[in-house]
Amino acid sequence: MSLVSTSLVLLVAFVVGMDGILDEWQVYQPMIACTLIGLAIGNVGVGIMLGAILQMITIGWINIGASVAPDIALPAVVSALLVCGPAALSIKHGIALAVPFAVVGQLLNVTIRKSIVKFIHTADQAAENGQIQQIDRIHLLSLGIQGLRVLIPTGLVMLISPQLIHQLMQQIPAGITNGIAISIGMVSAVGFANLINMMVSRSLWIWFIVGFLIAIFTKINLFILAGLGLVAAISFVWLKSRRHGSTGGDGEGKDDLDDFDKELDDL
Repeated sequence: MSLVSTSLVLLVAFVVGMDGILDEWQVYQPMIACTLIGLAIGNVGVGIMLGAILQMITIGWINIGASVAPDIALPAVVSALLVCGPAALSIKHGIALAVPFAVVGQLLNVTIRKSIVKFIHTADQAAENGQIQQIDRIHLLSLGIQGLRVLIPTGLVMLISPQLIHQLMQQIPAGITNGIAISIGMVSAVGFANLINMMVSRSLWIWFIVGFLIAIFTKINLFILAGLGLVAAISFVWLKSRRHGSTGGDGEGKDDLDDFDKELDDL
């Protein structure tokens, strides 16, 4: 890869690692992270497809209590690098490698969380003394360490020659890679089931069915269909808000929550 592509990949890895803990920009989500890596390398189409598959897998990853779930940031970046980069692995191999990298990222995450506990005590002491700037520095330092958690492994993977990566992948028995691919498909089904569970509403099922019918009978490109769905959703919300705004002052004393909001609360 060129120097510009390498720098962009490392920058994306650093930002994804920080946001994996900050959880504010959602850059660490595979759909975004893989797309950014593909865009940095110049293979954005494959990055989008890999990110979409990994996104369905990660929907099925649920934290239980205070336990740390498998990492999302590291496997998204490294898998996209191996699939979109010079190694040019297949999407199946990229998905299979995402599982061990998720475990590695989880172990690194837990280790870093334990190691920066002293930063928290220092920040508490700074808060008692009213030292706001020191709190900001501690916050940025801890975020930077989490960014290095993804940046350093990504840099190490970039140092491995593509020929060596292909040799290592060929030594893995096909039964293992196929078994991992099948098991990941089961996890994707769980994620898709969780997504459908969020759509159990009379207000949304009609859109779900219409989208499938359009995709089957018209064979429109998936990205075009997603764009049309986004436009329809924005138009529906806008018209609905205007309707509620025009009837909001009629003095009837209706509940602020409509039926759809109540059903979401029940979930």
